[in-house]
Amino acid sequence: MTATSLWQLDRVSPEARAAAEATAQASGMALSHWLGRVIAETCAAEGVVLAAAPRTVPPAPRAIFEQVPPPRPAAPVQLRPVPQPAIRVVPPPAPQVAAPVAGQPALPLDVTTLMLPPTALEPGPVGTRGDEAEAPEALVAAIAREGMYQPILARRKPGADGRYEIIAGRRRWRAAKRLGLSQVAVVVTNFADPEAILASLAENLGEGNLSPLDEAKAYLRLLTEFSLDPRDVSAATGRDMTHIVRTLRLLGLPPAVRDMISSGRITRGNAYTLLDQPDPERAAAQMVSDQSGVDEALRRIAAITPGKN
Repeated sequence: MTATSLWQLDRVSPEARAAAEATAQASGMALSHWLGRVIAETCAAEGVVLAAAPRTVPPAPRAIFEQVPPPRPAAPVQLRPVPQPAIRVVPPPAPQVAAPVAGQPALPLDVTTLMLPPTALEPGPVGTRGDEAEAPEALVAAIAREGMYQPILARRKPGADGRYEIIAGRRRWRAAKRLGLSQVAVVVTNFADPEAILASLAENLGEGNLSPLDEAKAYLRLLTEFSLDPRDVSAATGRDMTHIVRTLRLLGLPPAVRDMISSGRITRGNAYTLLDQPDPERAAAQMVSDQSGVDEALRRIAAITPGKN
């Protein structure tokens, strides 16, 4: 902006303008600065307050919008199949055999599966289940319907060629004889007495219906007759030491109480609770009486004909 437009010198006479330019030039200042100083000094002498000069605000720049093309769709990602690790079938571990008795050499394990007539088998001295005259009816019916899915475990009878002692599976053997089977599958091993007792005990414990007194007698025989380490017995049977000790204590109950346990009138769980009773025989009789009352009530309920009050 020039001094002419700022101070409106175009509205004064040419003579006044020429005089102002000459005076400003003599003062060594530009015309606009000289006029500003003159006006400020005059206003100060007259006591006039000047208002702030209007500020010239430059126009804001206009935003320039650039049209951006939409992004192109990304190319589809090709997923490659991830190779799956190969599954390796691990064979089941070999059955554990109890540690040999101290002072006796360990024999290499010999296992053979044979098809033998039931008449070639007989109960051996290493079974852990008490004497049973007959096989359970449910087992006989299952073998008659589906066959014998689990072989009998046996060993050769010393001094008797062609004869075998049953280690585990006496009930299956009795069922096979009752059904008149001509041959049964038999796994023949060379187990010594302690290994055979452990094998019989492990199978019967797995079935879940072994009498606790039969279990206790097996523990007692292994620990006393064969002097096995209790830790080995625990590892071979899968029962901890607390369970083994509690089961052995059942042998110290009165004979009448043991008869109730053997006959099944007292369950395994109730038998363990008798160990802490001051009078286990009286407590056992009360248990049997209470159970008889429950059984009688259930029989009466079952005898009620539907529809009658």
